[in-house]
Amino acid sequence: MAMAHDVPMGGSLAARLLTTDFCPWANRFVYWLKEPVGWFVLATAISVIVGVYLAPIGWTLAASLGSVIAVGMVWPAIAVRAVSCRLSPGQSHVHEGDPCELRLAVRNRLPMPVWGLAVEGFLDRRIASDDAAAVPTVALAFVRALATSTYHFTIRPELRGRYPDGDAILTCSFPFGIWTAKRKLRDISPVTVWPKVYPIAGQTAMTGRRAAETGEGNRTGRAGDFLGVREYRRGDCMRQVNWIATARSGDLVVTQRSGPQCPSVEVIVDAARTRDRDQLADRIRVAASVLANLHQASVPLRVYVGQRCFHVRRGWDGFVQMMDALAEVPADGFEARQLSKQSGQRASITIASAHGGDVAVCISDPAVNHRLAGGHSHRMIRRDQGLAQGLMEFWTEVRDANLVA
Repeated sequence: MAMAHDVPMGGSLAARLLTTDFCPWANRFVYWLKEPVGWFVLATAISVIVGVYLAPIGWTLAASLGSVIAVGMVWPAIAVRAVSCRLSPGQSHVHEGDPCELRLAVRNRLPMPVWGLAVEGFLDRRIASDDAAAVPTVALAFVRALATSTYHFTIRPELRGRYPDGDAILTCSFPFGIWTAKRKLRDISPVTVWPKVYPIAGQTAMTGRRAAETGEGNRTGRAGDFLGVREYRRGDCMRQVNWIATARSGDLVVTQRSGPQCPSVEVIVDAARTRDRDQLADRIRVAASVLANLHQASVPLRVYVGQRCFHVRRGWDGFVQMMDALAEVPADGFEARQLSKQSGQRASITIASAHGGDVAVCISDPAVNHRLAGGHSHRMIRRDQGLAQGLMEFWTEVRDANLVA
């Protein structure tokens, strides 16, 4: 289907005339000229016309161009079919921006080397728009003849997701680059790219109403009965330090007391479709960081992502469950915006976008004041100031970790 392009409003009249598509209906007839081989075919046809009607030199040009076309199309087609490849990542899960090692085993069945092989469509998805120039995941300059070669690459995926999210393609355009031969790769091990998780200092101050000795999701507190002492852990408050025991042992020791049970917290993540991938990506990263912090504190969680709802399991399985759910959010978000209605009797955290693209986090904790069951607080994560700084100071409860250390 032909698509009409709007006339650019900015720039000079000459620039607008040169960059405006006045005949979009004719694009399907000239799309073949986007490939370099199309221009070579056109030049060959013109050379034949010159040789027939004007001068014999046209036949020489036609023969030369025909030879270039033949070699430029036949050799890449042979190269991609004469090799077999196996692509596997070093680990099945990796976070955005973290190094991911890829292992590519290539078996060349030809008695001559193969040049210019590349693998596209495996970890090529980026935050930028699809119109940006695609960079192959793996590119090989040389593969030995009649041998199986193994190559190791380290790349840093930019955007969450399950890869490959489409078809991984083996390509070759050697030697002239006028045409690219392609073949779908079959032997591939998938990899899941999780959202980037930023550290958050401290833990949530939301508490339940039952004692720590009963119920699921128990945790220690700071105002209950004395339970014992333990070694200092990052995030402990300075007021918890037992200075007498610290003086005896020479290492920081804190007092451990009982506390109220951690409530079941509903975390609602807005994963609706947006025009800017960066905004959605930052929103998902904030959600991943908050969820990881709550899960590490053994807070029972019920997570809503799009139309999906699930209870988070304990331990590493629960962390994988949360990260996988966030990784499955499409690059542009879900079609429909569907946020769960907050319950006035249950603590909840809603992560959505604010005006200007910043990330707004709404925290509702009915246990703070029973008369104000609908009361809530807001946190604003400024994208222009960096997510790392905004999330480090996310919880208002001061832990004095640097003072103690």
